[in-house]
Amino acid sequence: MIIGLTGGIGCGKSTALEVLKKHGYPVISCDDITRGLYKKRKILKKLRIEFPSAIAGRVFYKADKKEISRIIFSDEKKYTFLTDFLTKETFKVAISRAKKIKGTVIVEVPLLFENNLAANFDKIIVITRDKTARIAAVKNRSKLSEEEITSRMNAQFDYDNNDLSAFTVIKNDGRIEDLAVALLKAIKE
Repeated sequence: MIIGLTGGIGCGKSTALEVLKKHGYPVISCDDITRGLYKKRKILKKLRIEFPSAIAGRVFYKADKKEISRIIFSDEKKYTFLTDFLTKETFKVAISRAKKIKGTVIVEVPLLFENNLAANFDKIIVITRDKTARIAAVKNRSKLSEEEITSRMNAQFDYDNNDLSAFTVIKNDGRIEDLAVALLKAIKE
C-alpha cells in the first residue's frame, strides 16, 4: 500500500515522517528527493535557462535556492515552471522507490493536491495545523519573514477551506506524542 502524506508549509510533515520512520515504517520524502535533484547537473542546466541569476558556475553548477524562491514567489509563470518541472522529476523518483518496497510505504508529498497526484495513492493522510502555529514553526525553522511565509502559504492548496472528508485528516497541535498516536492509529486503520 502506498500512502501519501501531505499538508501545508509548517504543518509538521517532516516530523510526521520521522515519527513513522522511528516506528519502523518505510518512508520516502519528496523534499529529500528534490534536494538531491538540485545537485544534479542535468537538472541545474535546465533550471539555469529559467533562472540564470540563481544558478552559478560554468561546469559545476550550484543553485541559490533563496534566489529561486525570491523569483518564483514574485513571478507566477516561473513558479508554475518550477513546480511542474521539479514535481514531475521528484514524483518519478518517489513512486519508483515506493513500488520497490513491499508492504506499506509512506510518501511525503508537499504539493500533492496542487499537482493532482492524489490518484497515485491508495490512501492519503493530510496533516493540518493552526495557521499561527505554522507561521511560527516556519519562522523558527527557515528564518523567513512572515510576509515570505504567507506568500508561500497563499501559493499552496488551501487546507482550511477545501473539503478533505475523503482523506484521513490529522490535526497537529504541535505535541509530537499526540501526532505519533494519531499517525499510528491512522496507518493501522
